[in-house]
Amino acid sequence: MIFTRAVKNKKGFTLVEILFAASLSLLIIGATISAWIFSNKAWSIESVRTSLRVDMMKALETIKTDLRLSSLTYMTFYPEGAGPYSAVSLPVAIVDNNGLFQLNANGEIDWDRTVIYHIFTDNAGNSILRRTVFDPRDNDMTEEERYAELEGVVTNGVGGSGSVTDEHFLQNIETFEILSISPVVDFYEESAIPVKSGKTVFGWARLAPGDHIVRFEVTGKNDLSSGYSIGIDRIMIEPSGSARDVEYYASSFAPSGAMTVNGGATALVNGPLWGNDNYLEYDPSGVGDYVEFKDYYDLWRESDFGAASLSNVARSGDEARAVLEVPTGDEDGKITWYSYIEANDSVQEGQDGTFPASGTPPVTVRTLISGNNIDVESNLIRVKFKAASSEDLTIANAYITKKDDLSSEPYDGLPNQSPAGPDVEDYHRHQQLFFKDTYDIDGDGETDEIISSLRVPAGSEGWSEWTAFPLRTDSDYFVTYFISASTLPECRYWVGTSGTQRTFYRIGGSYTTAGTPVWRGGGFTVNSDENIYAVTNIDTWEDQGTVESQIFDTTMEAPVYNQIRWSADSTAGTAISFKARSSVSQYMEGATDWGLITGSASNPHTLSIGNERYVQFMAELSTEIFWQTESAQMEYDQYIESQIGLPVYEFPNESGEPYVTGCYSTWVDDVAIDWPGNTRICTITGYIARKEDYGQAKVTVDGTELVKIMSIHVIVSRTSQNRSVEEENYIEIQPRNTGK
Repeated sequence: MIFTRAVKNKKGFTLVEILFAASLSLLIIGATISAWIFSNKAWSIESVRTSLRVDMMKALETIKTDLRLSSLTYMTFYPEGAGPYSAVSLPVAIVDNNGLFQLNANGEIDWDRTVIYHIFTDNAGNSILRRTVFDPRDNDMTEEERYAELEGVVTNGVGGSGSVTDEHFLQNIETFEILSISPVVDFYEESAIPVKSGKTVFGWARLAPGDHIVRFEVTGKNDLSSGYSIGIDRIMIEPSGSARDVEYYASSFAPSGAMTVNGGATALVNGPLWGNDNYLEYDPSGVGDYVEFKDYYDLWRESDFGAASLSNVARSGDEARAVLEVPTGDEDGKITWYSYIEANDSVQEGQDGTFPASGTPPVTVRTLISGNNIDVESNLIRVKFKAASSEDLTIANAYITKKDDLSSEPYDGLPNQSPAGPDVEDYHRHQQLFFKDTYDIDGDGETDEIISSLRVPAGSEGWSEWTAFPLRTDSDYFVTYFISASTLPECRYWVGTSGTQRTFYRIGGSYTTAGTPVWRGGGFTVNSDENIYAVTNIDTWEDQGTVESQIFDTTMEAPVYNQIRWSADSTAGTAISFKARSSVSQYMEGATDWGLITGSASNPHTLSIGNERYVQFMAELSTEIFWQTESAQMEYDQYIESQIGLPVYEFPNESGEPYVTGCYSTWVDDVAIDWPGNTRICTITGYIARKEDYGQAKVTVDGTELVKIMSIHVIVSRTSQNRSVEEENYIEIQPRNTGK
């Protein structure tokens, strides 16, 4: 009974339960296996992705290092055109033990290696980014040779002799694109007045010889700016193009089409802060408007003359042209004679005293000007008179006269003679000096008129006006003046050596005596004195001058110079002639002497100056002298002819107004020498004006955006678990080296 009860109470699994448990177990096992398979597949893909990412980042770090320390000026891109590019050749320099780059004799970085990044497709169709290094770099290659080298590496996949290629630099490459990001220049500055920027790099462009168009297109403005205008001072194309002062393009002398304005207007803003004293302000009518400048790429344009050697020529006017014109400032001439040197007085400023009392005033005074104390010969002169410290000096009439050669009568001068035939120095021997009536001596209320008298305030100096008179070092001269005061005034004088007879007096004379060249006979009493009174300097000016330019580096070993041309005033009575020369030396060593070069007045004219790297020019400017009043003008020889028909102390006048010397103002500007250079990547730089109401602009050349910031787009991919695994990255790098 017990046994029967035990069997009856035991429980087990039914078939349904067994089948259910089996199904559940299979489900759990399947899920586990599926989860494992999925996890393994995901892990495998992520592993591939991580591997791709690591490989790509390692490669990009190397690329960034090479690009950052390279120079866009010397880079070469493949294929030709505007991009995007699939290969690049760049220079790389190795730092020395001090962490510095080595420089060559021209002060430029001595590039050590050429690194080329390029795509190669193997026989299996796999694309690989390779890195080929040429060590050492051939720095003498032309742009064409450099591109041929790059193209050969791209075609062959390796560089051949002299190079090493990392054939597995970055595998699984799908995309390798080199692009440029267009630079936008911000002209905003928190300032109500324009501020000059430092040298601004606009970007890089590949330029071929010939004309190119640089455009500034307004794109917007800084949020803080109140306007969209921009200011452009200078544009430079480097390495071989010179600085271009933008004011030239707005000049009437610029060729047609040199400047184009699309919307808005331009104006010149003048000031000494700017190149050539100006910058161009462009005020657009809205975003998208532009101003553009067309000019030759390989060109030296000189429009500033700040580094030029000027002889009897000055920088003048708002555009700072090289000008040959009579100076107006007190110190602009060239002092050729000094009273203290003539008197042999060690006290240059002289001392106060009185004319020696000998006879009854008024007095006529004649001062000897020795040719051996004249430093510079000239065609125009002016004379300076100096008053004593405590008393004004008034001179009624003054003259300059060439001295007679008769040594026995040292007080005689030479009158003018007819100009029929003789040179100017032969017929012009005697001339009255005239003065500006600064202190209204004649009491008519006019202070700008030209009169025959001069008043010099106490302790001051006064110049005569410029007058045509040939002054030569092989002749002696007199400066004679009449003092009409009834009491001899104090004056400034210089102590001479006893017995030298530097000054002669006509006590009781008159202005006719002062204006009479010959003093012999006539009962005049001549008293000689070794001192020099009142006359302190003679200033000179030539009717010709020169501009010797700076020495310009074309950066080419054998440039073929084309033409020289210039902007100039073509007024009658002026002449301009140009010379040029070239040399292998930056100091023009071995260059032809200027005196052996025949100048040309033809504008433009073709140069024949050799093919050396460094070039220089000289401009020779000249003008004609005439005589004028406010209402009349006569030629030089007509003036002398008219004068010799008058008493020797009288000179031509028009209704009482004396004729004074005038000459034509001769100027030259924007001198240009051009040559066909190499096709190369050039740096476009410039100086700009920034201001609180200025906007932003994009710079392009020939419609192509400049290269400044390099964008590298990379995609790598690999198949894993029947899926394409892809990694993508962009980097932006600005090459920092200019090569200098």
